[in-house]
Amino acid sequence: MMTKKLIACVLLIVGFGLTGCGGHYRLSGKVTFEDGTPAANGMVMFTTDSFQAKGEIQPDGSFVVGSEKAGNGIPKGTYQVYVTGIGKQTPGGMMGMSLFVPTVHERYGNASTSGLTCTVPAPGNKYDLVLEPHPTNYP
Repeated sequence: MMTKKLIACVLLIVGFGLTGCGGHYRLSGKVTFEDGTPAANGMVMFTTDSFQAKGEIQPDGSFVVGSEKAGNGIPKGTYQVYVTGIGKQTPGGMMGMSLFVPTVHERYGNASTSGLTCTVPAPGNKYDLVLEPHPTNYP
């Protein structure tokens, strides 16, 4: 006969199995501008009301969210996506310091204005982004 403690342990183990590694995905992609040039830095952010994940953009524009480790990745769901830190350093700041000049349109820097969404799992666990450059009237 099972005791209440044993039943609780079994339920805990079954619960872990349902929400553990089977519900997390490794997602990769590439961030480029409309002309095909890769975004060479920054972060791609995936967010919901209760979860946030990020992938660092590499020099070739590629990024990865999550890892091969079980339970570490991005859970199944629909995410608002935004990007941060895409830009370049230029001379011209005060006291000889460089300035960070964004190279993508500013709307991509906020989940509520980016217009980007991703449903996980994505086909092939891939999610590529093509971004509009920052307006040319930026100083």
